[in-house]
Amino acid sequence: MTTDRILPSREAEDLLDLTRAIGDRHLATHVNRHERDETYPEGVFKVLADAGLLGLPYSEEFGGGGQPYEVYLQVLEELAARWAAVAVATSVHTLACFPLDRYGTAEQRERWLPQMLDGRLIGGYSLSEPHAGSDAAALTCQAVKFTNGYTISGTKSWITHGGRADFYALFARTGVGPQGISCFLAPGSHDRLAFGPPEQKMGLHAIPTTTAYWDGAELEAERLIGAEGQGLGIARRALPQRPSADT
Repeated sequence: MTTDRILPSREAEDLLDLTRAIGDRHLATHVNRHERDETYPEGVFKVLADAGLLGLPYSEEFGGGGQPYEVYLQVLEELAARWAAVAVATSVHTLACFPLDRYGTAEQRERWLPQMLDGRLIGGYSLSEPHAGSDAAALTCQAVKFTNGYTISGTKSWITHGGRADFYALFARTGVGPQGISCFLAPGSHDRLAFGPPEQKMGLHAIPTTTAYWDGAELEAERLIGAEGQGLGIARRALPQRPSADT
C-alpha cells in the first residue's frame, strides 16, 4: 500500500524514493530467508551506509545527512515496511551516535563520529540490565577509575546488535545514586567482553538481541563521554529526543 508522505523538499522526496528502491532490491528479497533461518544479513548495513542512510538526522559536518528528524523517521518506516529487524537496528545505531554527537569533545567527535555517521562503525545501545530495564537508575555495572582509564565490570541486557556492533553507547556506574552513572563509547570487542546467546524472540530474528558480560575490561579515559555522573541525563535525553534538539 502506498503511503502519502508530507516531505519538506524535493531532496527529501528523492531520499524516500532511494530508500524504497534499496528496500525493494536489498531487503524485501532477502527478509524471509534470514528471518526464517535466524541468520545475520551480512552486507545489508554496508548497502545502507553507502546510500547515506545511517546518519541521516545528524550534521553534515561529520558526515551525517543533515535531514530533519521527520524525514529520518519516514526513511525508517520505508525500511521497516520491507524488513522490520533492519529498521530497528538502524534506529538503534542512530540512537547510539547521540551521546558522542551531543556530549563528546571536539577531539572525540573528530576521532570517531565520521566513521559512525557514514556507517563504517555500526553501533549498539547498552543501558538496560537484568534488574534495571525501565528503571535505568538502578543499574549496577561498574566503571572503576584507574590512572589511564576505567575498568568495566557487570552485565548488560537486551542489546540490539549485541555481539555484532562495532561500538556501544555504554552506561556504567562511577558513583552512588542516579548522579553516579556515566556514559562511555565502548568498543564492540574486547578480550574481557563476552556475549550470551541471542534472545528467543517472537520476531526480528535476523538481528541478535543479547546479554553482554564485562569482566574487568579496561577502557581508555578518552572513552568517557561527557562528565562523570552525567550518564543518566544523557540516556534520558537520547531516548525521547531528536539529535538536533537542545538539551
